[in-house]
Amino acid sequence: MIIREIDFPIYNIIIGISILIGILYIIISLYNEKLLDKKIIIFFIMFFIFSILGGKLFTYVSTGFKKSFLDSGLSSYGGLISVVIASIIYEKIYPTKNKVIKYTILSLPLIYSFTKIGCSIVGCCHGIAYDGIFNVTYPHRQPFSLFPVQPLEVIIFFILFLYVNTNKNRKDITYITLLSISIIKYAIEFLRYSETTSIMNPNQIFSIILFIITLIFYFRNK
Repeated sequence: MIIREIDFPIYNIIIGISILIGILYIIISLYNEKLLDKKIIIFFIMFFIFSILGGKLFTYVSTGFKKSFLDSGLSSYGGLISVVIASIIYEKIYPTKNKVIKYTILSLPLIYSFTKIGCSIVGCCHGIAYDGIFNVTYPHRQPFSLFPVQPLEVIIFFILFLYVNTNKNRKDITYITLLSISIIKYAIEFLRYSETTSIMNPNQIFSIILFIITLIFYFRNK
């Protein structure tokens, strides 16, 4: 499949929609828990701002400051860190029995799944060279066929979201979600194209860090 460059800010639009979908999920979840009140609008403003700034900051730092902050792309891990921090800050100010933190974490696979639709369309975060079934080509990015890693991520993370949402009443579901994200992100990076020959890229390094930190908090709280 050949996907040509689109002269339209479709990526930014899909990113915005993805964040709004995540917010909508949190709203519905808190409403069902009878914890939705007017103060929650503060968190959603924080959620939106933190996700954008955090996503850009992670990319800006991890790429060695090669581009300006504003021109840096949006990193999923940067957004993940930032919205979790936003939920923790909100929880400290307006306690909701950690429900805001819980549903923020459970929303992450859903948000990530939708953002990768944008990546699939514009060709960023594309896969390794590959000429097998379902290969894609982005003439404006690479002159050869690529593995469809972004559509694969859409499917995997949406399945993860369905699983965690089905099991959202488990006491350890937030840990399961974060551990699953770290494992999937680490593994999927082997299918992503990279111009460097490093053993691990920044996403894989942070996947390991996230996995270890999550385990530490899990055993500590248990």
